[in-house]
Amino acid sequence: MTMVDTKPEPRVARAWRGVSGALAVGLVLLALGMIGVQVYAGTRDLPGPGLDVVGGHAAAAVAAVAAQLVADRRKGWVVAVCGLAVVVLTALTLWLFWWA
Repeated sequence: MTMVDTKPEPRVARAWRGVSGALAVGLVLLALGMIGVQVYAGTRDLPGPGLDVVGGHAAAAVAAVAAQLVADRRKGWVVAVCGLAVVVLTALTLWLFWWA
């Protein structure tokens, strides 16, 4: 017989998981938008953002979703570290491809 941990998770951990989840979804939507812009530009002989930019957005989105999946399935410090990874990936993507 296994013991199931029925202790509720702290509110801060749930909020942190929600914030990082929203950022991960935002990166996925941004990557899909970049793919759409590249396809549109390619069909009309326009330069578009470039495959390196689209690939960077896609890689960041995949990494963020992977970190979020780990955060959603674990408890404790892993939630904080994976959530921080999502925040860093989001900030790095925005800085490298949009602001810099």
